[in-house]
Amino acid sequence: MKIFKITLFVFILHTTAAKAQLVTDTLNVDLQEVRIEALRFSETPQTATFAFSRVIIPEERRNSTPGLVLNEPLRAVPGIWINDRNNFSVGERLSVRGMGWRAAFGVRGVFMMLDGIPLTMPDGQAILSLVDPSMITSAELVRGPSSVFWGNGSGGALILSTQNNHLSSYARTRFSAGSFGLNKTDFDTGWVSGANRFQLIGSYTALDGYRKNSRFEAFRLGGNADLRFSDGSRLQITGAFLDSPVSDNPGSLTASEVSESPSMANSVNINQRAGKITRHGQVGVRYSQFFSDSDLTLQAYALARNLKNPLNFAWVELNRLGGGFRGTYIHRFNDFEVATGADLSLQSDDRKNWANVQGDKGSLRLSQQEQVVNTAGFARIKVPLGQLSFSAGLRYDLLYFSNTDRFFADNEDNSGDRTFSSFSPMAGLGYDLGVALAYLNFSTGFESPTTTELVNRPDMTGGFNPDLDPERSTSVELGIRGEIQEAALTYDVAVFRTWVNDIMLPFRTEEGGDRDFFRNFGSTEHTGFEVFMMYSPLQWLSLQSAYSWSYFIFADEGFDTASGSVKGNRIPGIPRSRISSIVRMNYNSLRFSFEQEYASSIFVNNQNSVRNEAYHLFNANVSVQQIHVGHGVRVTPYVQMNNLFDERYNGSVIINAFGGRFFEPAPGRNFVAGISVAI
Repeated sequence: MKIFKITLFVFILHTTAAKAQLVTDTLNVDLQEVRIEALRFSETPQTATFAFSRVIIPEERRNSTPGLVLNEPLRAVPGIWINDRNNFSVGERLSVRGMGWRAAFGVRGVFMMLDGIPLTMPDGQAILSLVDPSMITSAELVRGPSSVFWGNGSGGALILSTQNNHLSSYARTRFSAGSFGLNKTDFDTGWVSGANRFQLIGSYTALDGYRKNSRFEAFRLGGNADLRFSDGSRLQITGAFLDSPVSDNPGSLTASEVSESPSMANSVNINQRAGKITRHGQVGVRYSQFFSDSDLTLQAYALARNLKNPLNFAWVELNRLGGGFRGTYIHRFNDFEVATGADLSLQSDDRKNWANVQGDKGSLRLSQQEQVVNTAGFARIKVPLGQLSFSAGLRYDLLYFSNTDRFFADNEDNSGDRTFSSFSPMAGLGYDLGVALAYLNFSTGFESPTTTELVNRPDMTGGFNPDLDPERSTSVELGIRGEIQEAALTYDVAVFRTWVNDIMLPFRTEEGGDRDFFRNFGSTEHTGFEVFMMYSPLQWLSLQSAYSWSYFIFADEGFDTASGSVKGNRIPGIPRSRISSIVRMNYNSLRFSFEQEYASSIFVNNQNSVRNEAYHLFNANVSVQQIHVGHGVRVTPYVQMNNLFDERYNGSVIINAFGGRFFEPAPGRNFVAGISVAI
């Protein structure tokens, strides 16, 4: 209730300020060509020689959707696969073209950023709990290895923004309620002062959850300032904060348990009170200087995170400090363009593990300080050759992992360090067809073990695993994107093949329980086909659809198991076919949207002996846009029904889970209703 009152107070306070400034303040802006922020270089959709998707979420859509999970703003985007686990303790499963398929929690293999600050740590792991999907205004997805741009963990890149880029002052708040005890309040307010823009956002979410032991509560706060000193200089300041005192973990179930009662939780998780308590704060500053023939961007950021995480095999506490610096310089010559830059990122984790005694700390088992330092330099060139264009880039990363043991189990010092390095080249060729761009691209990526993966040693001792090495990927893709104006059709088609070597394979043991261990084992091949289409034949009707076909297999004999080689088996956790669509219709002030998602069956283990069945979902949303109630106040009520036909399915799976506990059930038919008030 305190958080709710604070939220309401901030909205009312700024409503008064917005009224005062709405008439008098003006902002002059020059409309520029759309730039792709995810690439760190001067690229546009008409010149980028690789697959990417750019999504803009307009205000009316943000006002009328719940904004609980990332697949809401990213629906109908090809190449990305997001599973709502209905478990905020471990977050959504997210993969791009199969990269990240093995992540037990958080995001692996995909670089993520929020408002210019990396969510992906130097060790390659990203945590999504800071992100409130209802606040996302735009997203950019690089669909393929992109280590030349972002380094470690860049099998793809997802760049999220909450910045509204408003031209006048405004204030908005929204109240939502729904099935399984959902209550959510969020606000978004912005104001202008001359050429400067300011924004403050926040939300409070409380949810009992579909399954037992899945309560969630979080308060999120963010803000940014966009300061224009002159026509050629700009300073942006961003910050975000998360306080999540409750995030219970229901765990995964066996097939028989799902059949008996899909809303149940793993009994061990209940007994051990598995879940987590999280606090996280971050702040960043970016300075940009634009000259007639060059651009300079300098960025610095810092973050702090405190995690208390009782698991069914341990009671973990982590205190993290991190930060970094990024710089990019672009110079445009008469016939070509060159960009260079450098990155420095730091991560320091104070980690302690205790035995979990029915949710309380038992005996201390691990105490160590873990540090990661990532330094990198990169360069890229772009050469226009008439209708042809050529681009190439190279990046070098050096990662240093160190561990200081403070526990001395069995009087043995398990301190140590690991060093990893990687060259990441890329090259692209584009051909301008006037109304479309055809391209051929070669790119590479690498993914080091995270500190969590390094410390989870199969022998259950402390220190870093000395046998675990990075996995590396190489990809070739051919694509075309463009539009047919006469048919009001925008399209994007891409085919690709990616080779991944020395993959870090998760496995579990009876002694480790739900703890994931990792080993390098062989290679995989990812072959795929992606189609995106947006069709707007009438002013009141639009259709957006994405289809992804994936043939991802284990490629060699390195995967010998008790049941034999898995060469030729499909990678678990990724459907072969997936189609996602959105139909939107307007009638006067009424807005209707219908969402569809189909995913074919997936295997859940390397042996391909157990499947998760295919499912087909439909959601429906109805809203009344901008009911004017006087004095510039607009009201938008909405109702959304999810899983309209009450499909019974598992929304996510645990890969290679021990004891057959592969499945994470999703709810049947459920609803959310809310009302947005804006000025």
